[in-house]
Formats: sequence, structure tokens, C-alpha cells
Amino acid sequence: MPNLLDQLKERRGEARTAADEILTRAAGEGRDPNPDELVQYQAHVTAEREAADSMEQERDRQLAEVRAMATRGRAPTLSRASAELARQFRSAIFAKNPQPIEVYADELADEWPEEVPEPVYGRAGRVRVHTRDTLKSTATQALSTDVYSTIVQHLVETSSLMKAGATVVTTSTGEDLIIPKSTGFVTSTIIGEGASITESDPTLATVTLKAFKYANYFEISQELANDTPTNLLSFLATQAALSLGLGATGYGDDIINGTGTTQPRGLLLDAGTGVTGPAGTGTSLGAQGTANQGTDALWNLVGSVAEPYAESPSAAFLMRNASNVIVRKLRDTSGQPVNGLTDRRSILGYPVYVDPFMPAMANTAESIVFGDMSKYFIRIVNGVRFEQSDEFRFQDDLIAFRCILRLDGALVDTGAVKTFVNTT
Repeated sequence: MPNLLDQLKERRGEARTAADEILTRAAGEGRDPNPDELVQYQAHVTAEREAADSMEQERDRQLAEVRAMATRGRAPTLSRASAELARQFRSAIFAKNPQPIEVYADELADEWPEEVPEPVYGRAGRVRVHTRDTLKSTATQALSTDVYSTIVQHLVETSSLMKAGATVVTTSTGEDLIIPKSTGFVTSTIIGEGASITESDPTLATVTLKAFKYANYFEISQELANDTPTNLLSFLATQAALSLGLGATGYGDDIINGTGTTQPRGLLLDAGTGVTGPAGTGTSLGAQGTANQGTDALWNLVGSVAEPYAESPSAAFLMRNASNVIVRKLRDTSGQPVNGLTDRRSILGYPVYVDPFMPAMANTAESIVFGDMSKYFIRIVNGVRFEQSDEFRFQDDLIAFRCILRLDGALVDTGAVKTFVNTT
């Protein structure tokens, strides 16, 4: 029979599924949800939130129960051996310590004879209790919160698109996430008194976000773990996060250049062309002071997006560092830095983010992006998993680590972001 936590988890999943079905059905029929559907949707969302709160309360209750059981008994009368045994059990329960626990019958029989039966092979024998395969059932060691926050922090730092304000959606499960969007507004006109209002329906579409798995694995020796005085776990978490984002097959490249088949839909895949540079801008922005070159090209790029996108708090430039340097080196006719380019954190008053995966300036390259970065959605499934096993390489006395992230991304509103294309 499933326990209460399983029942609550199932209830939460059912509520989420029911809510998604309402949006999916409306999107599939090319319309907005009607008022009744919106009421039902809100009810399912509320039910999901209540189930999640109940799960948290049940976990706290079970933990309190375990703590009460662990501290119940005749602790004041325990011998040194018994106190050490109790400490090991508490470590196994609360710290998820995978080390074997040995129970010697001849040491405990006098204190807890009813709890330690006489071994069939004699008084001098012993009962051995193992925490075998603990990590396979509990998934993670008792890693500190600092490890998780360090990973998340460096995920953001290695992804300029995340840092620029992309919308991050975290889900508890990895089934397809369908996001409805509007691709066309209703048409409004002036209508004479008593005249019939012409019908004009909005145009709707959907974007589907999946869950591609990014992972890395590494091992360290027990000697390194025991002899390193620094915060080793923090270092490991940092390099694991950097690998997920900056590796040759990391998500950082994919959310910029991904094809959308076996990887996320990269920003450049759906961003429209805002400005095509005139001849002579193959590896630069051309000559400052010449029409449509230099800062003119950048202003034209800003002007290529609709006003709400240009005025959005998430409006920003995105380019690689080499392109940023080319922009900063623009000079006016007197050889002085161009107004609007002197602050290294902004260009023309807009924030600028450098990303190593943006294309370098070259003929036909989409080397600069501008727009409302919040319209790019990044879907992450169940946070980041940073897991440790002391048993997998037990024979070699090694500790194994792995870091796993399930993620997808897509530009939901394709009109929100535009690109500058170089031309020889």
C-alpha cells in the first residue's frame, strides 16, 4: 500500500497534468481558455500547491518521528560501546553515512539482551549490519546547501543568456512542457452606431519544451578528500557546473546555437534578422561616421524590434568578447571614444553580455543579438542533481561524483530578439 508521501506525490502530479491538459486543449483548438476553463485551471494549480505543501509537512513529520525514535531509550545508562553504536546509527540515518555498522553481541547482551539475540554460532560471534546500496535508494549524500547554491550560481555565471534575464521555468517532472503563445492580435476598428462589429480572432500557437540531459562524472581518491583542508565539495560543485555550461557539449552552446532536434532550440535558430550590415562589415561594424555603419548599425538593430521589447527591463545586447572589443574600439572623427560606448557594462545605454558561444564576426555571421531576453524560456527539470557514491569504486578507495541537469530552451516570442548579420 503506498504511503502518504506517495499518495501526495500522485495527487500533485494529477493536478499538474489536469492543468496542463486545459492549456493544451485550448492551444490545440487555436483559442484562449474560456472563463470556465480558467477557473478549472486555477483550481488544479491550487490543488497542486496544496499537495506540495502537504508533502513538505509530511516529510517534516516523518523526520521528527525518526529523531524521536533515535533519542528514545536508556541513553544515560549506555556503555561507551553502546553510545558509539548509537552514534553510528544516527550518522547513518541523518548524514546518510554509508560506512558499515558492526554490532557485537557480547558487548550489548548485558544491556539490551532482548534486542540482541544470542547468535546461533556462539557467544563470541557477532552480528554485522551493512548499509549496502544506500546510495542507490537515497540518490544523494548529505551534501550541504552550499554545494547546491554554488552549482546554481555557476550555472548562471556560465550562461550569459541566463544572466541576461532569460525566463527559467523549473518543473518537478520531465514530460513535454507545452507553452501557449500568441502570434497575432485581434483587429480593432472604428464602428458606427448600430453597425455590426467585425469578428477578428487572435492567432495562437504553442512551443514544446523537452528535457535533454546534460551530465558529467568524475572520481577522487579518499586521500584527497581526507587530506584537503579547503572546501573540497564547493570546488567540485563549481567545476561540475562549469563543465555543464562551458563544455564542448554543454548546454551553454546549445541554448545559443542548438538545432532543436536532439538539443534545445538555440536563440539564433528562431531570432529574426534585424539588420544586415552594408558591404565592408564582414568582420566589423564598418567606419564610424558612415551611414548605417558603426553605432548606426547598433541603433538600427535596436530599432528593428518593436517598442515594447526595446523598452523591456530585459532588453540587452549579446555578443562574444571579441565582438564587444570591436564595438568598444569605435572612434569618432576626432579619434575619441564614441558616446554610449565608454561604460564596459552597457552599449548605447543597454546592458551588454558576452557569451563565448556567440558566432565571431565573419561574412553572414549573426554576431550580435539585441532584444528582450526574457522571451527566451529555459526549462529545468527538478533542479540540479549533484550526487556522491562512496561504494561504487570501493575496491579502489575512490569517491565517485556525478552532476546531472535536464534542460531545454526556446525563444517563445520570435519577434522579441533580432540579430545583426555581417556582410563582406
